[in-house]
Amino acid sequence: MNSTDFKIRKSIFDKMCMIRFFEFEVQKNKKLNKIKNLIYLSLGQEAIYAASSVAIKKPNVFIQHRGHGPYLAFDGDPIKLRDELLGLKTGCNMGMGGSPCIFDKSKKIFGHVGLIGDQVPVAAGYCFVTKKTTICFFGDGAAEEDYVLATFGLAATKKLKIIFVCDDNDYSVLTKKKIRRSWNLADVAKSFKLNSLDIIDDPLTIYHSIQKLKNRLPALINIRTCREFWHEGSGKDKPNKNDWNRFEIEKSFFKKFDNVFLNQCIKKNESFANKIWGKI
Repeated sequence: MNSTDFKIRKSIFDKMCMIRFFEFEVQKNKKLNKIKNLIYLSLGQEAIYAASSVAIKKPNVFIQHRGHGPYLAFDGDPIKLRDELLGLKTGCNMGMGGSPCIFDKSKKIFGHVGLIGDQVPVAAGYCFVTKKTTICFFGDGAAEEDYVLATFGLAATKKLKIIFVCDDNDYSVLTKKKIRRSWNLADVAKSFKLNSLDIIDDPLTIYHSIQKLKNRLPALINIRTCREFWHEGSGKDKPNKNDWNRFEIEKSFFKKFDNVFLNQCIKKNESFANKIWGKI
């Protein structure tokens, strides 16, 4: 690995830590009943959002119900996010959206409004109007909605400056893909004339894939990942021998090659999360 890639990997891991320790505090406060509403955690999928935000600077950002991670990665306000989860008027959506509907117009970050994948056509429309590079996150369950697939055709026809990122954790709520469908999303995207890739959630792979595609838009990246907790709440998914924990993989890497950075990064972001949530 060259020095530039090593530096990029450190930047990505720093954001992964920020997301992860923030989410642990969300989980803890949900269990303490301080958060009354539904929660959708980004734990396990941090690398997708962290690497994407390092690869693309200040795009329009459209996020799904599992939105805490991308909101934080793309410079969302952690205080406003905390207050949104607590249902306060000082939240990024005035406390009215909660965990599944994260909006912050000042940051050009837009969530969905309850219909799975509804942010995908809205992202395409917003991109068409603003002419600005847009990144849209959605899950493998949302990929099966007809209006999501139809959006790919619109994006290709209008040559939109948009990159679609599928957080492919193999689940639609609790149902695996092999039960739901026989096709691969990247192949379908290619049939709509989108440049597309199917990759795993390795941070540098994500970073370089986006770098490769961001000047060849519209495009789609299907990123195979592993969520750690259920569709909603903090119940643990059943262990699967094929699952991996990307955070622990990155942690092991830095423990071997830069343990000083690792310890400083973890300490800094644990302190950040404790400070945010210790004030409620």
